[in-house]
Amino acid sequence: MAFALSSQRELVSKPDAGVDTTLRAHARAALRTAILNGQFVAGQKLVERELCELTGVSRSILREALVHLEVSGLIERESYRGFRVARLTRKKVCDIFELRVSLESQAAELFTERASDAEIANLRQAYNEIDQCLQIFEIGRMRAAKEAYFDVIFTGCRNVEIRRALSIVIDRIHYLRSRLIADPDRRRRSVPEIQRLTDALAARDRLEARVATVAHLESARDAALKLLHRDGTLRPDGEERDVT
Repeated sequence: MAFALSSQRELVSKPDAGVDTTLRAHARAALRTAILNGQFVAGQKLVERELCELTGVSRSILREALVHLEVSGLIERESYRGFRVARLTRKKVCDIFELRVSLESQAAELFTERASDAEIANLRQAYNEIDQCLQIFEIGRMRAAKEAYFDVIFTGCRNVEIRRALSIVIDRIHYLRSRLIADPDRRRRSVPEIQRLTDALAARDRLEARVATVAHLESARDAALKLLHRDGTLRPDGEERDVT
């Protein structure tokens, strides 16, 4: 359920006066964060007047920010009805995770061969932050911890094309990750999966790193489908426009 507008105002800071490009970036970042943190839910209509008040920008600047979020797949336009937070189909969710399995398992393998000892230490530190976030739950901090963890892997694998290939669906990856983080049962299950992956990467065990990555992502995919189906935000296959 979406937060009331009064609650959202407390979580989205308004920009200082500045050039239009700064205001556009502010509006885009603020709305992206609000969607990823669950302040707006899948299928929810986005009312321009309220969003202008929320972000402190003009309607023209807001619309440019909304177009950018539409391209990233976080929101969708309805003819003569404005924008809504996007809903994903079962096939789209499976496609996203299929891409992740292919690329992230390769990144994990390369990490075992190419990462420095300092990067392995950074990986363990990033895992510890995830584990700590499990005890004191805050969705934004937990999402940032997960992103930081995988950033270490993508940096340590020494292949920039893997990150670039994922960039086209990165906001939808973050959206699905946020939904999973918000579920207590999934949080409890995911930490041992990440620990298994961390141990494999730190041991430079290439095969186990691949197996652990695939197991984690397949578990996350199944959990995401279950969650989206349970809350009624999974769009029937065939109804979603392909924006990738």
